[in-house]
Amino acid sequence: MKKMKTYVLGMVLAFAMILLPQNVSAATQIAVTQVEDITDVMSVGSTNYDVPVGDYSNAVQFTLNKPAYVYVSAYSTIMHENWTSLGAIDQFAVYSDANCSNLVTGDKVVGVDGNESVTKYLCLDAGSYWIYYGKREGDSYNRDSKGQFRLSVAAQYLDVTGTKNGSWARAAQISTDKKVTGFLSSNTRKSWFKFKVSGDTAARLNLSLENPLGESVFKSDKTGVTVYRSNHNVLERMNISENYYTSACSKEVTLKSGTYYIEIAGSEAYKNSLGGMTTKLNKTGVNNMGVVNLKITTVKKAAVSRLSNVKGKKAQVTYKKVSNAKGYEVQYSTDKKFKKDVKVKKVNAKTTKVTLNKLKKGRKYYVRVRAYRVDEDDNRVDGTWSESKSVKISK
Repeated sequence: MKKMKTYVLGMVLAFAMILLPQNVSAATQIAVTQVEDITDVMSVGSTNYDVPVGDYSNAVQFTLNKPAYVYVSAYSTIMHENWTSLGAIDQFAVYSDANCSNLVTGDKVVGVDGNESVTKYLCLDAGSYWIYYGKREGDSYNRDSKGQFRLSVAAQYLDVTGTKNGSWARAAQISTDKKVTGFLSSNTRKSWFKFKVSGDTAARLNLSLENPLGESVFKSDKTGVTVYRSNHNVLERMNISENYYTSACSKEVTLKSGTYYIEIAGSEAYKNSLGGMTTKLNKTGVNNMGVVNLKITTVKKAAVSRLSNVKGKKAQVTYKKVSNAKGYEVQYSTDKKFKKDVKVKKVNAKTTKVTLNKLKKGRKYYVRVRAYRVDEDDNRVDGTWSESKSVKISK
């Protein structure tokens, strides 16, 4: 039995060696040059690797401390003495594992001819990655090809609120009324957030997707956004438009107390149909990459605390202050449902008491109030109307 176990183990190891790329040296670490702007890589350093004659492949490892826009560039002098494309590097790609079997999303395997360079731009989460390069195995021209393979790696590190938050269970907890960011990367194709509100709340969601490299490097399509209640029921659906920089969407929603989830799908979107928008996300065929900007501007529901008739056919309204309000609207009418004979008085944010003039004696008036804010795009966000109170004008 012991001999049998030894034999089986030997067969497994032999099979594993067949599957691994041949002549791959142990991965060495290559330095990553930090840059302020990934579009400016003039000062990025490089490392040369000697490539001998014969079949050859190698893996080089680099590590990112934060999510980043990444630049990977290669220049090769490896070729047959007479032909730049023969005996050259046939495979050049970036992988997320040491076995070089999981190609990072957004990359592809390409060749690098002699005396030519190839540049890749990627969006990567923090972690380790492997650059694999090698000749075409068994190519007869390999025996006459050699040279140097020069690699450069640079990263524009990003401070984002949510990373590796690619599922409901890993949703990043955020606060409302402040800008937060996510990252649609090669690793994280969906960015999930969750937030809480207390009491009846009106909210405006503003989202955008940005990437300094734009469409010339990263193709984009619509990005599906879904807002869920904590019971997984869908509250709202929308799409971020397909262009970087100008890609944005906004939506006003009414929220009750509780926890809500936001899913931003980097490779899926909602389709337009004759009846409106489809209810299911559909694959777009494009992997949107970049920083997701999100801000949830909220306005709490106002409340009338006191309503009284004062001398001179007037009514005095007192209401509770709403945090961060830009101002208030006081609505009054003789119609309980506010369908007719409706008047509105606007009040600044510092005032919590207002007098309504020129009312009709003997009539009953219904009064309600709401707060409003202005978001970062100068869009007004109206709070929910308070419950109405009534007063009869007798003075």
